[in-house]
Amino acid sequence: MATRALTAGLLWLLLLALPSGCSSKEGFVLGANVKVSPDAAWGSEPAARSLQQLARAGATQALLVAFVWQADPHSSDPVLGSDSTPELVRAGLRQMRAAGLEPVLKIHLWIPGHWAGDADPGDRTAWFAAYQRCVQQLAQVAVEEGVQTLVLATELRRLQDQPQWPGLVRATRAQFKGKLLYVADGIDHARTFRYWSLFDAVALSLYPVLPEDSRSRDARMQEIAAELAELGKRVQRPVWIAELGLRSARGSLRRPWESPEQRTAPVDLALQAEVLQRWRQVLEQQPGITGLAIWCWYTDPRAGGPRDSDFTPQNKPAQAVFARAGRNEAQ
Repeated sequence: MATRALTAGLLWLLLLALPSGCSSKEGFVLGANVKVSPDAAWGSEPAARSLQQLARAGATQALLVAFVWQADPHSSDPVLGSDSTPELVRAGLRQMRAAGLEPVLKIHLWIPGHWAGDADPGDRTAWFAAYQRCVQQLAQVAVEEGVQTLVLATELRRLQDQPQWPGLVRATRAQFKGKLLYVADGIDHARTFRYWSLFDAVALSLYPVLPEDSRSRDARMQEIAAELAELGKRVQRPVWIAELGLRSARGSLRRPWESPEQRTAPVDLALQAEVLQRWRQVLEQQPGITGLAIWCWYTDPRAGGPRDSDFTPQNKPAQAVFARAGRNEAQ
């Protein structure tokens, strides 16, 4: 354990020393998905400190994850989550801007005990009507706060082929004049989504299985990045990685989407740092890919740390993934 901790510490110092800004693609945007912590609500002093830490780490963009809630996968009446009211979202967007971060409003569906991709409402017409009402409330906040990018839905795997998408997009564009995005669930669902022409970019989450061997892993990353660039060319849209993450846990390459609640595992800080940094380098080098948002960052400034096996890079070596030349202050 002492050897592993020493290795992780040395890797952190090495990553902080890399002249990442020298090789950064012009305009490539680095950010993080920011989730609210139970004891650090949007607008609170701890949330402000956490966002300041994210900016000092080198990120330039913060995605405020706002939740639309429904009781179970088959519910047809989603509503705004209690921690994502217009007032709280407004406070969070203002805190992001005050920290020097470009705010993005990113809407997720929350189903207790399930993932958003499990949503399979009994009445799809009613579901989209209710969801649109939630989006309109948050889009109005985005308009009033001068937000330039709105993600209106994320990873709705079972709903992404529904005919209601054009109506939802039209209604949102009538209200919100900035960039409008949908985040597909991985590269396979990004390939099959038939409504990219309605949106301003191909946006997706990226949690692919990767080989343990570093050389094979690197080859697979390069292959995926090239496939994404080709997809962007085919649909004539830039590509944005709206979510990419890896737990700081041993074995996380085999099931990178798996949460600590699904599988307990020994902490592996070095693996998380190495893989996220390499993902950044590979994606930056690929023409047509415009940015990367890490999953995830919490409003609690004490989140993460050397004993944490969750996705957040906070207070871990992986935090150096955001570092740029002249902006690589350690926390």
